[in-house]
Amino acid sequence: MSHPDPRASSVNAGHDAQEHLGSLKTPIYETSSFVFETAEEGERFFEVVYGLDEAQPGEDVGYIYSRLDSPNARVTETSLAIWEAAEEALLFNSGMAAISTVFLTYLRPGAKVLYSTPSYGGTAALLEGMFSELGVKALPFTSDATEEDLNGMVDGNLAMVYVESPANPTNDIFDIAMAARVAHKNDAILAVDNTFLSPVWQRPLEMGADLSIHSATKYLGGHSDLTAGVVCGAKDALEGIRHNRYRLGTTAQPHTAWLLGRSLETLALRVERQTETATKVAQFLDSHNKVASVDHLSLLAEDDPKRVIHDKQASGPGAMIAFEVIGGKEEAFRFLNAMSLVHLAVSLGGTETLASHPWTMSHSTMASQDKKLIGVTPGLIRLSIGVEAPADLIADLEQALALV
Repeated sequence: MSHPDPRASSVNAGHDAQEHLGSLKTPIYETSSFVFETAEEGERFFEVVYGLDEAQPGEDVGYIYSRLDSPNARVTETSLAIWEAAEEALLFNSGMAAISTVFLTYLRPGAKVLYSTPSYGGTAALLEGMFSELGVKALPFTSDATEEDLNGMVDGNLAMVYVESPANPTNDIFDIAMAARVAHKNDAILAVDNTFLSPVWQRPLEMGADLSIHSATKYLGGHSDLTAGVVCGAKDALEGIRHNRYRLGTTAQPHTAWLLGRSLETLALRVERQTETATKVAQFLDSHNKVASVDHLSLLAEDDPKRVIHDKQASGPGAMIAFEVIGGKEEAFRFLNAMSLVHLAVSLGGTETLASHPWTMSHSTMASQDKKLIGVTPGLIRLSIGVEAPADLIADLEQALALV
């Protein structure tokens, strides 16, 4: 699937140098509060920000307090909206803050949410833990579920379909357009976690999603030096989320917003390089006699139904690899402990290559039988490929596998 290239229009989007003393880049506004010129201006800002009235066309509503909004947040949100082909974007202080605020906005006691599994461990734990305790019924479905299956799971009160595609950590593919049909048929919304592919390769809103969510800590930030979250969508879909962000205090702070805005300028350059390298690494692993299986979207056969769905909704395979070493946990640990260039750490999407062990790390709170059902095994290793030279990464993986 081809996308218009947002790179040119997203660089410095939302930044007017004349509004910032001629600064080429937006300065960091490290302030907790902003001064009103008049009491009437303060009254008007609060009316609009708190939803008591709508801004008029062309009206410039300023700033009140950095928990609510900041110049850095607005500039970065403008760029994010362009990347996701969205009307608006909202910035949060972490990916889980974004997801939690979305859930608190749309899920109520008695409501149902269908969610794809596997999903990021934090998301699954939130739905199966706190929100289940609050009376929300969370119903998981796997990538082989059909549209008929999903509709059959709904018996009124569906509030949301939540899809993570590709899935963490297995790269399972879920049909976004199908999920949108199910959601909208049942007067619900579709939220898609787009972290793994980023808007460089996939834009869920173009496939019918109402919300596209990111842990911006990952590819959008891309340098392992910030935590942030993003929700993109139409203005109406974001309105309640925006006001709950104000109430909950989940807005990203100015320095975080500035760091993220800096990173977006090189997003495509980084992701394209990482994807190219990941494809080479996946081919190496796929041919290795110590590796039982490899999941990278470049390896999907042309006639694989998942390949058909992937090609329909995305334009690249991304840079995340899941592979299983022959043996199990002991062999996986031996491999992980032998790495030299590759770092053993959680998170993903940064310029450095990271390896993690989902069984004991990101999905450690799940029951063993549940992990196995979704493809998370004791021998599974997740790789987030960085921008290092492919030959250097392959050499490191090869020497570590030799010790398995």
